Amino acid sequence: MQSFLGAGTVEWERLVPRFIQRVNQMSGGRIQITPFPPGALVPTFDMLDAVGRRVVDIGYGSQLYWRGRFPFTQWSWGVPFAFRSVEQYDYLWFEGGMTDLVREAFTTVGVQFLGPVYSDDWGSTISRRPIRRLEDFRGMKVRTGGIAGEIWKNFGASIVTIPGEEMYTAMSTGVIDAANWGSPYGMMAAKLHEVGKFYTGPSLIHADAEDMFMNKAAFDALPKDLQDVMTLAVRVYALERYAFAIGESARAFDKLKAAGVEIIVLPPEDVQRIRTMSDELLPRLAGDDDYTKRALKIINDTRTLLAQRPADF
Repeated sequence: MQSFLGAGTVEWERLVPRFIQRVNQMSGGRIQITPFPPGALVPTFDMLDAVGRRVVDIGYGSQLYWRGRFPFTQWSWGVPFAFRSVEQYDYLWFEGGMTDLVREAFTTVGVQFLGPVYSDDWGSTISRRPIRRLEDFRGMKVRTGGIAGEIWKNFGASIVTIPGEEMYTAMSTGVIDAANWGSPYGMMAAKLHEVGKFYTGPSLIHADAEDMFMNKAAFDALPKDLQDVMTLAVRVYALERYAFAIGESARAFDKLKAAGVEIIVLPPEDVQRIRTMSDELLPRLAGDDDYTKRALKIINDTRTLLAQRPADF
């Protein structure tokens, strides 16, 4: 198994080993997994293809990384301000139909989608110079992805696409001026607080979707009970990863301040501009392929359903 999260992260140091141990115990020792860090076997952005060709048996990545092959994954990964809690995401995936859709799509490239993994939040920005208003993005080179990149571009930013393991060097050398990389804890795990001393929120997506997937031929060769072990272990990992990250991110703020990082929150009128722009950009950026149409219908139907419950009731 190759992970897109490596040394210094709770996921790699504690949760991935716990996942591997859980699979081993649940399978009675019949499944043994050897983990590899980012880029150890194949480049991070090549993991989906590598798993399909069984260069790697299992991949742990992010839905957004596969948008070149499946454009809809930038929306299954996350839509700004769409959902407010992990249980809403869990409904989207397992009751709303998103898991079934991704499994259908990944099967076409020889991959068995095992399930989503919930991050705690995404879209806050760490930077080399302060971002106090949206106009401060002008002239910045920002490592980001998804609809956030289109929003920042509207305010004059240039978008840079590099894997997570390259961000620190890129920011320290000025290849990028800023980065969106998960949660407050995620920023510290990547040590970006050492090279970026300004941290601007709020986050745009409450729990963006990472993912685990397996070579389909290898998965199909497993007996049914071991297939169930893999899918159940991933679902447990998804919630465990989210819960751990929530706690780590709460701790991260004091650590960020102690490291000399200034915490900035965009004013409410700028946050509303992001919300409005996101709603306007989504239909223009979505594309019209069948998978994208179906993914957005699942998202919109789930949002409509959940909106029937009065806020704060």
